[in-house]
Amino acid sequence: MTDQELWLQLQQSSKSALEQIYQEHVTHLLQYGYRFSSDQVLIEDAIHDLFIDIWRNRKGLSATTAIRPYLLVSLRRRIIKRLQKIQKFETDQEPQEVHFASEMAIDEIIAARETSEAQAKEIERAFQNLSKRQREALYLKFYEEMSYEEICETMNINYQSARNLVFNAIKTLRKYMVSVWFPLLFLLQLITK
Repeated sequence: MTDQELWLQLQQSSKSALEQIYQEHVTHLLQYGYRFSSDQVLIEDAIHDLFIDIWRNRKGLSATTAIRPYLLVSLRRRIIKRLQKIQKFETDQEPQEVHFASEMAIDEIIAARETSEAQAKEIERAFQNLSKRQREALYLKFYEEMSYEEICETMNINYQSARNLVFNAIKTLRKYMVSVWFPLLFLLQLITK
């Protein structure tokens, strides 16, 4: 069943469609949420509230052909809103920008392609030279396997910005990495297609 068909069933009050959406996406939502905060309760509550709101507003939801980007966008907004509310409460000042975590899962992907432990550490060090937005774009592109259109929707940026973030991130990684440039060259070829 396609995402579009599943979403339509949800809009028509199918509880099994809601359950299927939850089961298919909860792991990705948790992993993405933990990139913004390590507060397990906050992340789980945000996901819980997201699905409650989806069910409550199911008849008014707009159509979608890709459920995961929709869920990630909604979760991202909820988490940032909650974190900013906490910041304001704790400091009584205007909240600061919430950032995507600096640890990237792309090193896990490359490590899974049989790179050595030393190379994985080199990749991790290289990631420290990327901006938080570049890290998030790479995470969505290579870990969540999203298209550029889905990245645009998730990060609320235009298509060219999404491509630029990924391209420039890989370019920066290549600059800082000597022994792992072949896998990065492969990744670069994938994104320029």
